[in-house]
Amino acid sequence: MFKDYYQILDVSFSASKEEIKKAYRKMSLQWHPDRNPGADVTEMMQDINEAYKILNDDISRARYDKEYLLFTQQRENSKLKRSSPQPESWNYDYEVNDDDLRNDINEARAYAKDLVDEFFKSLKETSKAAAKGAWDGAYGYIIGGIIATIIFALIRACH
Repeated sequence: MFKDYYQILDVSFSASKEEIKKAYRKMSLQWHPDRNPGADVTEMMQDINEAYKILNDDISRARYDKEYLLFTQQRENSKLKRSSPQPESWNYDYEVNDDDLRNDINEARAYAKDLVDEFFKSLKETSKAAAKGAWDGAYGYIIGGIIATIIFALIRACH
């Protein structure tokens, strides 16, 4: 499977390193879990990080660009099929020919997966700590409310 990293980051083939960095930041913010509550953004965040890892490294990008030109030529000539039927998909049934690039991509995928996994682990731990803090802060008020309710009920019962 071949991913169109330029499409993922929404930049042109001739984008500068600075444009790629800006696009990476923009897409990371756009697909951040805080901005997409209830949505599973794991795969999207992995793809964004993977694309940035390849396109930000000069050697990996040179390898990718060489393969990308072959890919775009084949895509135009044979109408390569997307591996997903969704129109916004950037995954294609195209085999990468360059072994070094294949290694770069595999390393970038592993890096992106680890990065996103670590982020979600941290987010989960932070959420747990926040929930515990909220409970600890509210505990006294809840006990006070229960006691006040019991006292009020006893006063009413005596009348």
